[in-house]
Amino acid sequence: MAYWLLTTHGVALFPIGVFLWSWKQRKDTASLFMLIKFLYCVTYSLLYHSHHSLSKDTFTTDIDAEKWATLDGYASSSLIFTTVLYGLRVRSPQFYITSYAVENIVLVFCLWYNNFAHYLVTTWYLTVASIVVLIFKWKTAKRYLLKYKCLSFLIIICGITATIMFIFASNNWFHWDVYIFYHSLWHCFIFTTAGIAGVLRYKLDEELYPIRNRREQLDSI
Repeated sequence: MAYWLLTTHGVALFPIGVFLWSWKQRKDTASLFMLIKFLYCVTYSLLYHSHHSLSKDTFTTDIDAEKWATLDGYASSSLIFTTVLYGLRVRSPQFYITSYAVENIVLVFCLWYNNFAHYLVTTWYLTVASIVVLIFKWKTAKRYLLKYKCLSFLIIICGITATIMFIFASNNWFHWDVYIFYHSLWHCFIFTTAGIAGVLRYKLDEELYPIRNRREQLDSI
């Protein structure tokens, strides 16, 4: 079952593909930024989980695993908030400034607290920060709900399910098989949520700011 921790990272191809498509179609630098952050996050997570999943075939030491665990926790936590910014269409330069400011506080939490306290404090911190962004970008959320009802329903369900899976996994840290089961499901639902957020942003951008002469405009950028 430990291999599920690795194989479920394949679901990350969904949001990665969405970001790549958005960047190629619209030359949206925020999409390229998200693509790069996702690639780093998935790499850190694979290196961390490979230490537990590959047993004797592992190529990381216990000391390495602690470093990858810190990078994985930092990258995944900060990426969740950056995805909120991206999905709610926060424009540059505010998008990059806010992302950088918040993710550095997440890094402090990762280095300062132990595992349990880190996840607890970071979860509340990111929840409050995401709610603040949602309040400022309520018009974008309203547009999603009115224009794309099915996708909005799916992202809400996937987001809630991902949260539940994360809580179950965190509460079963010392029950390895149970932890693997719920953490693997968390991978699936959190990546799916990010992918749907990317689709929603792309569809709304295409509606509000259509690129009619796509080849000419994109070649001129």
